[in-house]
Amino acid sequence: MRRCLGILCLSSLLGSCILPKDRHVDVDFGTTLASKFVHRGQTLVNQPVLQPELRITSPTADGGGMRLQVDANMDLRNNTGAAWFPDGHAGRFTQIEFVGAYSRTVGIFDLEAGVHSYNLPNGLEFPLGERGGTTEVFLRAATHFLEADQYLMAHYDFDEVRGSYLRAGLAEDFDLGGGFSLNLDGSLGYVSEAQAAWMYGLGESGLADLRGTATVEYLVDERTVVSFSLNGSSIVDKTLRRWFVNDLDFDADPIWISIGVVWRL
Repeated sequence: MRRCLGILCLSSLLGSCILPKDRHVDVDFGTTLASKFVHRGQTLVNQPVLQPELRITSPTADGGGMRLQVDANMDLRNNTGAAWFPDGHAGRFTQIEFVGAYSRTVGIFDLEAGVHSYNLPNGLEFPLGERGGTTEVFLRAATHFLEADQYLMAHYDFDEVRGSYLRAGLAEDFDLGGGFSLNLDGSLGYVSEAQAAWMYGLGESGLADLRGTATVEYLVDERTVVSFSLNGSSIVDKTLRRWFVNDLDFDADPIWISIGVVWRL
């Protein structure tokens, strides 16, 4: 935790040296109420959760952009259901994430690279062996073609896992008028053997989760956005799927909804 806070503080100080003199940072604070917590196809909490988020963004003097972000998950019930996270932590944060990233447009591609740290306060209680905090480096490349956004994300965990996770997807936004908009996003993940062993408890590389999201947003005013999201995920690899269903007794095809609000401070 201290290491992550130190990284974010250092990134913030460095960012202040390269920000345009006439531009202040943008600060967004949001919170989401979700019916469950799913990460890369794995149901971490199969009960309602609260997920606050703090995001700081700004253009940089060289024409790029900076993003510092903190996300957290709070269990709302002591019983997590058929899920990866342990019981007994209602009202407490069970996962805290820190992100520091730099973005820039190069030709037709929007690129973003950074560091993503995961912290698990109750990792010693995990059912298939303890899990500590870990950190990934990532690169995201996106381009706009035929009125849709195509993207590819590559994550490499250099800390606890020494494994990778890849995701390719397609997204499109629709203006519905009256302050409403619709975002559709579909993507497919690939997991390495080491990453699968740490994340799913079984060292099986291959296609991981096929995910789809439909989000309706409403612009209340220039500083407030509310959203409703319908999400679904499905484990593709047959060996991983049998592991989920027969051995872990987890849902390999979770569906969940979320309601969120974001304020620009």
